[in-house]
Amino acid sequence: MSWAIYALRGPGGVRRLDELPEDYAPPSLGTADEVVEIVREVAPGIDATKRSWLVLQSDEHDVELTIGKGIDVRDITFYLNDGARSIPLVMEISRRLGVTAYDTESGDFLTEESRPPVPPPLTEEEIKANKPKWWKFGRA
Repeated sequence: MSWAIYALRGPGGVRRLDELPEDYAPPSLGTADEVVEIVREVAPGIDATKRSWLVLQSDEHDVELTIGKGIDVRDITFYLNDGARSIPLVMEISRRLGVTAYDTESGDFLTEESRPPVPPPLTEEEIKANKPKWWKFGRA
């Protein structure tokens, strides 16, 4: 399960996503090429084969970014595939781009202490469907 983080240059004083004015249009962060170069400074191993969907994978992090298909980039969505381990990378990229990163689950801005959402407990049906058969693993 990935964790979505939304980042943009918002109006001053906005601390939660739901505080953004409904008609707010974020300013440009630069062209797609400029944004990719800034991300590359932070994460040299970036896969930018597809300009609108960037992939950052290493032993330290597993993050995908969407920057849109337009010439100008106005916002970014980070998808953290390894939970809180990638927060420092996301925060550094956000700092370099001059954007504020928000946790889309809570609506709060991202901090070093932020944590991914906890998945809901399994239902009885899910437990039964995923329960391993004892004979496949031997008896305890």
